[in-house]
Amino acid sequence: MLSLLLVAPITPALAQDPSAIRAQDLQAHISFLASDALEGRGSGTHGSMIASQYVAQHWRRFGLQPANDGSYFHEFEMRSTNGAPQVGRNTCAILPGTDPSVANRYIVIGAHHDHAGLGDPINGAMGFVGEIHNGADDNASGTSGALELAEYFAANPLRHPILFVTFDAEERGLLGSEAIVRDKVVDPENMLFMMNLDMIGRLTNDYLFVGGIGTAEELDGLLKPIFGATEGFDFEFHPGGEAPSDNTNYYRAGVPAMFFFTHIHLDYHLPEDDVDKINYKGAVRILQLAISTLSKIDTIDQLTYVQQTRKEAAGTPKDFSQRMVDHMRNIAERREKRGRLGVRPGNADGMGMPIESITSESAAELAGLQANDVLLSIDGFRTVDRDSLRRALAGKFKGTEIRVVFLRNGERMSITATMK
Repeated sequence: MLSLLLVAPITPALAQDPSAIRAQDLQAHISFLASDALEGRGSGTHGSMIASQYVAQHWRRFGLQPANDGSYFHEFEMRSTNGAPQVGRNTCAILPGTDPSVANRYIVIGAHHDHAGLGDPINGAMGFVGEIHNGADDNASGTSGALELAEYFAANPLRHPILFVTFDAEERGLLGSEAIVRDKVVDPENMLFMMNLDMIGRLTNDYLFVGGIGTAEELDGLLKPIFGATEGFDFEFHPGGEAPSDNTNYYRAGVPAMFFFTHIHLDYHLPEDDVDKINYKGAVRILQLAISTLSKIDTIDQLTYVQQTRKEAAGTPKDFSQRMVDHMRNIAERREKRGRLGVRPGNADGMGMPIESITSESAAELAGLQANDVLLSIDGFRTVDRDSLRRALAGKFKGTEIRVVFLRNGERMSITATMK
């Protein structure tokens, strides 16, 4: 079923100017990547693989070259929650430059395409297990931004070649970018600069964090005129080359690296991070600024890397910690609202989930469910085992009415229950 979704969205702007950065193009990309069908793009999952396939087909459509021995993919091994080997998959593509004298000096544009999946804490999920964490801002927005920049630069190439990369397993601790740097798909010694796009979809009050401005001696003087001439942003600059994002691994490998970020919000790593909350016009402005920034960096042949102390390198907004405190309070309040059906499941029988027992005064008891009933579906979601039952009930808050279909003594029945 998911394979049917691997068709690039056709956007209204395509016939007019394929290189333009347009809100409707970003919306088409983000809507696909953050759709329920991809189940939150948990690292190493089928949804994340579909996301990487989607990105790779666009690298091909833009005419970019495969970067990894003829492949647009770079695979790496990681461990699943039960300790078994699991494969993550990055994407990588090269757009050649126009100046042979810098043909081996790459600019890197990167973003992570994975997110928190179905509420697995190993992927950083902060919602309930079983809920789809679509990650429209984090980081369908950055991945879509990288796609838009690739389309733009394919029509307007720079002097330097560009390595476009999207990463898997960022949410597990920057594992995808760590692997691709370690494996030297392109040797970091041949990289001029790296730009990381992570959460660029929620521009609010025109605030934009720009990290890494001090990772090369020349960057501040080179780029501040660009930022100063760009109206409408409330910038926060930070010299540090590290962050809770993939620019960290490039900076640690000796590559000057910057980070564009519109800050965390109360939907961070929660299922509510959806496409309808993206500021598409704001994202267009950020990408236009990225084009100006990269075009300016393209005018020089060498940057002087600055080795920072760990404290100096820690590049996050000044109120990042306070926002996280506020966010954890929001999560605690959300957990207090979680509804429960009040059934103890037995062993799945292949048709549904038998109820072993009912909690007294629970939603299930008040609705008329009984022990030995077999749950078939909840709100149309089939309940064939414990995992599917958990998913069917995930995100149902107190007071939510649910439609339960079940078997009792072989007879198919349905009731409405109100979660408690």
